[in-house]
Amino acid sequence: MDWIIHYPTLRYLHTGLAFMSGALFTLRGAAVLARQRWPFHYVPQRLGVIVDSGLLITAVRLLWELRLNPLATLWVQLKLVLLPLYVLLGLLTFRYARKRGARTVFYFAALVCYGLLVTVALTHAPMGMPRWIRGEADLAFAFDPLLPFAHRRP
Repeated sequence: MDWIIHYPTLRYLHTGLAFMSGALFTLRGAAVLARQRWPFHYVPQRLGVIVDSGLLITAVRLLWELRLNPLATLWVQLKLVLLPLYVLLGLLTFRYARKRGARTVFYFAALVCYGLLVTVALTHAPMGMPRWIRGEADLAFAFDPLLPFAHRRP
């Protein structure tokens, strides 16, 4: 089958999983800061693992199919640096930080990191949104899933 047919589906799946991951983290983190216990239960924790695993699988598949070399593409390199940082900050928020003040700092730092990941993904530029605001990056790619294949269209 032609890959172009499947690319929009995979891209929208990846985007949806990224949104779900961020929303779940935001909701769980806010509940932890409000001293609620439900974020530590089995279902919310496993749901996060399932969503994040799907997100990682779709990301690798997109890299493979688009033939993007992470070592040669700056915006992918930045995402590969920000992702472990985001995971570390999430671990510090939910597992290792004992004081509420430390959890708050790690939670908001993780949200900033997530925001940077999203803006870099939308703009395909290492500077993310600041570059878009100055008019140096185009968001058309973020909203047209077939744009990478524009040169292949008849």
